[in-house]
Amino acid sequence: MTRAGHRVDTGAPRPPAPDRRGDHGRIGFPAYLRLAIPVGLLFAVVYFAVNWLTARRPVHYRLYFDWELAIPFVPAMIYVYASILVLFLLPPLLLKRQEFVALARAMVAVILVAAATFLLLPAEPGFQRPAQVPGYDAVFQALYALDQRYNLVPSLHVACSALCVAALLHAGPRPALKLGLLLWAVLLSVSVLLVHQHHLLDVLTGWLLGLAAYRLVYRRRAA
Repeated sequence: MTRAGHRVDTGAPRPPAPDRRGDHGRIGFPAYLRLAIPVGLLFAVVYFAVNWLTARRPVHYRLYFDWELAIPFVPAMIYVYASILVLFLLPPLLLKRQEFVALARAMVAVILVAAATFLLLPAEPGFQRPAQVPGYDAVFQALYALDQRYNLVPSLHVACSALCVAALLHAGPRPALKLGLLLWAVLLSVSVLLVHQHHLLDVLTGWLLGLAAYRLVYRRRAA
């Protein structure tokens, strides 16, 4: 009943407020895997299929300068290159569920835009892959077996790491962790050059794609 426009408390129990902790609490690893595995499968299917197609294109573009071929080959940087796998384990520790859903959608956008660019602009690398890398031969042979040479512009390695780091920084970690994430992103970008997987244009366009996905997809979905 109401009196003078005010609700009278009849003593009846009120319905509980909706529990939104699933959206605003930290995402657990089971929920993380439910999103990360489909995105990872999409990446694998799209990347390897496009790699197979671009390897068979009759024309590949030379999108690097001659002076870039003087960039040294530093085999030990393969460990920095591979550390992107560790980076992808940080979102469930720092992001809320809604933020991680936004990150997954932004990753899908990055994968699809990069794949379309690979098909429209199949590039060729200037670096020659060494037949053997003493002390690192097994890891490089595994890399070369998985990765063909023509999915270059933009670097998906750089785009995905830039997007992931931007999302983690958006979560507002402590200053020391922010600095560490920024340094990690820079080292990942340098590593793709020093293990001769990419050229400078690949790195630049990778950063542009990653940050564009962060701004246009992640920030809107995470709000």
